[in-house]
Amino acid sequence: MDKSTIVTLLKYKRWMDSETLKTIKIINESTYAEKRHLMLRLMNHIHVVDMIFRANISGQKHGYTALNTPETPSVDELEVKMTDGTDWYIQYVNSINSADLGETIKFNFVDGGNGEMTAVDMLNHMLFHGTYHRGAVGWLISECGGIPPKDVLTVFLRDHNH
Repeated sequence: MDKSTIVTLLKYKRWMDSETLKTIKIINESTYAEKRHLMLRLMNHIHVVDMIFRANISGQKHGYTALNTPETPSVDELEVKMTDGTDWYIQYVNSINSADLGETIKFNFVDGGNGEMTAVDMLNHMLFHGTYHRGAVGWLISECGGIPPKDVLTVFLRDHNH
């Protein structure tokens, strides 16, 4: 996979995370408290995993001991954190050489086990992991009477990839 493809997918992720959070924001908090909370927990989980792999890919310690945080951020907090996180990834991919994508990086999983992945495999994991969980959030949005955003790459490429 080349760098420009990865950057396009990261821009898609940034757009869809934002659209998903905007939709969560309009779900009635008192009527659907439990489901709305679960939506935020899932979006926060995506962010935490993004930050864990950001640390792994850059050779830093992440400090997380679990795949989610005890506290649940607000929609507004998540919007800022997730956008900033994805912007970091875009800058990272733009700053490296294409050959760096194939570099194997050793790291520790949150459970303490040893891991070893290439940079491109880490990026792919981060991208697809978020898509999986946004699908669950979309289902919850539907259960609360909302209309989930169209989480499809074709819509992004057609309407938002300028």
